[in-house]
Amino acid sequence: MTDPVPADNSADNAENTSSANPAATDAATTIAAPSGKTQDFVPERTHVFAIAIMAMVCVIMAGWSPLLLGWTVLIPLLWIYWVLRSKTTVGDNGIAIRYAFRGGQNISWDDFEGIGFQRSKAFASTKSGAKHVLPGVTFNSLPELFDASRGRIPDALSEGKAAADEKVVIVHRDGQQILMDKEEFAQYQAAQKAQDVSQNGNNNPPHETPPSTERTKNRRNDGVE
Repeated sequence: MTDPVPADNSADNAENTSSANPAATDAATTIAAPSGKTQDFVPERTHVFAIAIMAMVCVIMAGWSPLLLGWTVLIPLLWIYWVLRSKTTVGDNGIAIRYAFRGGQNISWDDFEGIGFQRSKAFASTKSGAKHVLPGVTFNSLPELFDASRGRIPDALSEGKAAADEKVVIVHRDGQQILMDKEEFAQYQAAQKAQDVSQNGNNNPPHETPPSTERTKNRRNDGVE
């Protein structure tokens, strides 16, 4: 389980951003300013295909023993109801949650603490410590949540992608990969160049004269090298 991401106050401080901060300028050019347009998040409609397969299986099972297995037909019906009913709405007023089988919840931005993810589920935490599951919201929904909440929900996904775009991947011959920023890559290239120069300088070692012996001295005296 990931810890809840704390709410960001960029919506309140958007007008106070200083252009003298290069990091803030780069982030602004990479991630578009949030529009605050209300967005609905619903469960994937592709679940309907799985529900259709389950319905056929349940009908076959119910045909074998209608009295014992007839109730299994209710499972795909309840699943369809959950897919069509559940919804999370995010806008300027806060987060509105509509559940399929229980009462909904409304979380104002003043009471909002952060958002977190547990396995395939997302939840919103309030300042009182309560956690509410967000139907239809996944980790990939962070850019849309950032836009709809006017930056109150940080977009860690886009920030991570933007940071990765500034990195350089070094792949060694053994398959090992190293992620470096541009400054580290420049230092790496300088170190590799210095190592290559050092190795090339030792490719032609100086010629060594073998030590003189009595036999070699006699041969030199006879004019034989």
